[in-house]
Amino acid sequence: MRKISKRSAVVLGAAGAVVVAGVAYAAWTSTGAGSGSVTSTTAVNSVIGSDTTGTPLYPGAVKTFTVKIDNPNDYPVVVNSISAGSSTATAGGCAAGTVTSAAATSPSGTIAAHGSSVYTLTATMSGSATDACQGATFTLPLTATLSSNA
Repeated sequence: MRKISKRSAVVLGAAGAVVVAGVAYAAWTSTGAGSGSVTSTTAVNSVIGSDTTGTPLYPGAVKTFTVKIDNPNDYPVVVNSISAGSSTATAGGCAAGTVTSAAATSPSGTIAAHGSSVYTLTATMSGSATDACQGATFTLPLTATLSSNA
């Protein structure tokens, strides 16, 4: 068996002290505290536009027409309802309210973020529509109620 000299013992002892000091230093820990923040988006109103004019109306007729609802938001939405509509007066003299549409409650489907969907509505022309209503295009103001599809 080999004997360790005094000099070797001192060198080994010093090296051991450095290793122990390094281990002791590495065992120190700390924590951090603070906060983070995020913002929420602001809803943008959807737009309802005419998709087709449908089948031509005549006094007393009930026909379908379609509207397209665009979703400009960064998230999908569900259409909860589309309001009833009543026509405005036409430039040719057809009275306001000559054409009406029923409300649509709980229409199906989800509109994807930045997407659009088409919905079918029913229009009715009054049986007392005058000759001034012939060949007219009727505008029915509509409102859709939508909610995020979270």
